[in-house]
Amino acid sequence: MPGGITVDRAPKPALRRGAKPSRQARRPSLERRVLREEIRDHLMRDILEGRLVPGERIIETRVAQQFDVSQAPVREALRDLEMFGFIASSPFRGAVVREMSPEDLVQVYPIRAVLEGLAARDAATRLDERGLTRLQKLVDTMRNAAARGDNEAQVDADFKFHLAIVEASGNWLLKQFWERMRLANTTLLTVTRSRHSMMEIADRHVPVLDALRARDPDAAERAMRQHIEEPGRWLRTSLEEDQARQVTAKAAPVPRRKAT
Repeated sequence: MPGGITVDRAPKPALRRGAKPSRQARRPSLERRVLREEIRDHLMRDILEGRLVPGERIIETRVAQQFDVSQAPVREALRDLEMFGFIASSPFRGAVVREMSPEDLVQVYPIRAVLEGLAARDAATRLDERGLTRLQKLVDTMRNAAARGDNEAQVDADFKFHLAIVEASGNWLLKQFWERMRLANTTLLTVTRSRHSMMEIADRHVPVLDALRARDPDAAERAMRQHIEEPGRWLRTSLEEDQARQVTAKAAPVPRRKAT
C-alpha cells in the first residue's frame, strides 16, 4: 500500500464512564485521518498532473483496493476533494473530475488577487533572506524552463513561488482558502501559457519579488494583485472575443446552392 500505512482493525477497548480514551484507543481514529489525507493528496496530484482528466470517474471501490483500505477513508477523501473543487458528485455518476470552464476561471481571478495580495502584504515583513533567495531561485527556474520550453517545470516553479508567499504570510486560514483553489490556479497557468510566451510569464514575477525584497507591504500587495488581475483581464478579453466570433458565425448567411 502507498506510504506503508495500514489500518488497525482491532476492536476498541471499552471505557469506564467518565474515563478518557487512551492513546492506544485513539490510534485507529488517527490512522484513519492520516489515510484520508494520504488518499486525498494522492488523488489531488493525479488530477493536477493530468493522470486523472476532467470528466473521468473516480471509482470508490477501486481506490480502496489500490490503497488496501476500507471505503470509509476513501469516501472522506472524496468529500474533501469535492469541497476543494477538484471533483463533482452526482447520484448517478458518483465522483467525477471537475472541468473548469473559462467562465469559472474568470470568477477565480479577483478572489485569488485579494487572497494573494493579503498574503504578499504580510509576507513582506516576515520573509527572511533565505526565503527571498528561494523565491529568486524559483524565478530563475521559471526562466530556465521557458528557455528550453519545459512547460511542466515552469508550472511547478510558478506554483511553488505563490505557495511560498502564502506560507510566509503565516495566515493558516488564508492558506486553507487558497488551497481550495489549486485546481483553478493550475488551470489558469495552462490558459495563460497558451496565449503568452513562457518567458513573459516568468518575468512577470519579478515586480512581486522586488516589492517583497524592499519589505514594502503596500507595494507587495499592489504588485501581487496586478500580477494576478492582469491575466484575468487577458482571459476575459479572450472569452469575449470567442463569444463575438461565435455570434458572427451564427449570423452569417448560409450560401444557397444554385439550381441545376
